[in-house]
Amino acid sequence: MNVISPEILVETSSNQMKKAMEGHEFTESTRYGKYLFAKLDSDLFLIMHFGMTGYLHYEHQNTSRYPRLLIKFSGGNFLAFDDARKFGKLGLTLDPDEFIENKKLGPDALEVSFKDFYDIVHGRKGMIKPLLLNQNILAGIGNLYADEILYQSRVHPLTRANLIDKQGWGQIFQNMKKVLQKAIECDDSVKSLPESYLLPHRHKGGKCPEGEKLETIKVGGRTTFLCPHRQMINTYEG
Repeated sequence: MNVISPEILVETSSNQMKKAMEGHEFTESTRYGKYLFAKLDSDLFLIMHFGMTGYLHYEHQNTSRYPRLLIKFSGGNFLAFDDARKFGKLGLTLDPDEFIENKKLGPDALEVSFKDFYDIVHGRKGMIKPLLLNQNILAGIGNLYADEILYQSRVHPLTRANLIDKQGWGQIFQNMKKVLQKAIECDDSVKSLPESYLLPHRHKGGKCPEGEKLETIKVGGRTTFLCPHRQMINTYEG
């Protein structure tokens, strides 16, 4: 095993990572929010957060372009944690539940019920998009999929969360589940998403699936794409 970019390790060192993993095997995995936990036969878990550009690359030969952690299995295959921009993070834990609690992560966006979702979000002040991105409120939604959820829901990202009624939250909740499930089905490939989705058109000069030119703004410091004809700022202000 080779730790190529030790700067992405969190609360562990290259030597500790090697000692924990070499000679062991993965037995199962679980996900919570943006974190993937891969269990070893030693009962340790490898923690993986993929940031914006991270992914796992598994092949017989190491052809990963930006490997940050490279694992060679006894059968000869390679698993690389590939991350061009190095925004991802790797660590170790004995207890994922304790890790989640210490991180103060909110409920998982794919698992939360509408009752719990509504209890968490209704009446909150501030803009809707930063709320969806806040991992301490709801874990698992990133910048791109927040744009898609709001597009599907016809909600402007600058809309004040406390102006959204229960029916509006119900629509956002349904689209959150739909968009995240579709992302999984498409292996998180934007190009594989339906043409009726915003993300395949989310680029400079892009047009909404309905034919309107997309607008780009900054919301909470994050680049945000929207269709101003479909997502009006006063949707919930009247």
